[in-house]
Amino acid sequence: MLLLLPVLVKKQQMVEIQVPSQAKKKQRTKLVEVCWTRLIPVTARVKIYLVGTRCLFELPAPGRLPQVQ
Repeated sequence: MLLLLPVLVKKQQMVEIQVPSQAKKKQRTKLVEVCWTRLIPVTARVKIYLVGTRCLFELPAPGRLPQVQ
């Protein structure tokens, strides 16, 4: 997964991403690991970072957690 971020993140840093799901009308949460970053200078004062990540796992949607007995 590629991300555009306004801040620099380090390689192997873990990032939580919360994305709304249009199909299920619920929010999904993913935990990803940063694999690489590239600086994209926008202006002299504004910088954005293109970040390559890999998904470690996706958390179940709220209300769909497994029942423990």
